Amino acid sequence: MSILEQTQDHGVLTLTLNRAQKRNAFDRTLYAELTAAVQAADQSAEVRVVHLRATGDCFSAGNDIADFLAEPESGRRTDPPLKLLRALRASRKPLVAEVDGKAVGIGATLLLHCDLVYASERAALIFPFVALGLCPEGGSTQLLPQMAGHVKAFEWLVLGEPCSAQEAVEVGLVNRVLPLAELAAEAARAVKRLAQLDAEAVQQSRRCLQRASGEQLDAIMQAEMDLFEQLLEREPAQQALNAFVNR
Repeated sequence: MSILEQTQDHGVLTLTLNRAQKRNAFDRTLYAELTAAVQAADQSAEVRVVHLRATGDCFSAGNDIADFLAEPESGRRTDPPLKLLRALRASRKPLVAEVDGKAVGIGATLLLHCDLVYASERAALIFPFVALGLCPEGGSTQLLPQMAGHVKAFEWLVLGEPCSAQEAVEVGLVNRVLPLAELAAEAARAVKRLAQLDAEAVQQSRRCLQRASGEQLDAIMQAEMDLFEQLLEREPAQQALNAFVNR
């Protein structure tokens, strides 16, 4: 059974996180497979839209902490998430996310790089970084204040308070909140409409909108990950992460 299911139909590549037994937490394998799939879609003339979803009742629990704490064979622990985030940001193809349940950590910050996000009524975005002795990543320190203002961004990113689906739609993090029974159909309608539009016009428009969000975002993402890596080596983060694994 693949931890990343891929299906393609009429220009739509659907990528489904399939680690429901681990609440779709990202280990190194899932990072690598999703990054490769997004990059391959970007190079394929047959793919017009990427549709991201997940199995089970949790979109993603974020990093698989035990896997994350293991010594990497090469590079830094933060390399796999940064590569994924860069692939999402660099994609020419529009990205549509369908979110049911909690989106935690990287599961939440990756949504900031999608173009359309549809969420179930029970969805919530959670940024637990500071509680783990770490700092936010994924460009969230720039993007969330731009969308929601400083005080709400501080509440979510520093206090770690959940951002409910309703709050997310109010500040523009999510396009629409739907009953679970209607979520898949609404996301399917969106990807179908995108796939029917002129591909070049869609891709160039996505690029223009990204420029409007700040040309220095890539540098901010790198700076966040550099600080994340430094904090990760400190005792508070090590204690918090090991306590999470051993709870």
